[in-house]
Amino acid sequence: MSERSTAGSFLVATPLVGGVPFDRAVILVLEHDTGGAVGLVLNAVTDIPVEDHLPTLAPLVSPPSTIHIGGPVETDTAIVLGRSGTARFLRPTELANIGIIDPGELADDIDAMRVFAGYAGWEAGQLEEEVAEGAWWVLPADRTVVFAEDLSGLWEASVARAPGTIPFHRTYPSDRTTN
Repeated sequence: MSERSTAGSFLVATPLVGGVPFDRAVILVLEHDTGGAVGLVLNAVTDIPVEDHLPTLAPLVSPPSTIHIGGPVETDTAIVLGRSGTARFLRPTELANIGIIDPGELADDIDAMRVFAGYAGWEAGQLEEEVAEGAWWVLPADRTVVFAEDLSGLWEASVARAPGTIPFHRTYPSDRTTN
């Protein structure tokens, strides 16, 4: 089991991972220490407009202005991820100027924002075990895609830019029964 923190990295689901919301997921790891890990699935987009639940935030949310599924834990909780040069983040990330923000205390210079329902969480040692078993690739985060408008190809793009033989997996069929 590795002692190395994956905070600030992308966890990219390998073909071993299936099921919503982790099939072909790209997760931004927000925190990872000896107590466990927390992250947000970046590419699980819903059709639910932010305006339906948080109308004051809707004009500020980066397109698409819909709720994203951050993960299966506490899905009734909204988590707001933002990018700002001056914001006092509730929880900063390892990525410069990106962190969890308090929607009641928005900085004037927030230039990107996304609302997530829930988060992905791992207990102490669980993420390390899943990585060792081959469920996740730990890759450097690409901060330019965290707030991208089109996230439909994020898994394929992340796999394509990975080192070693990982890029060969980008053509793995999403429906394993067709292979």
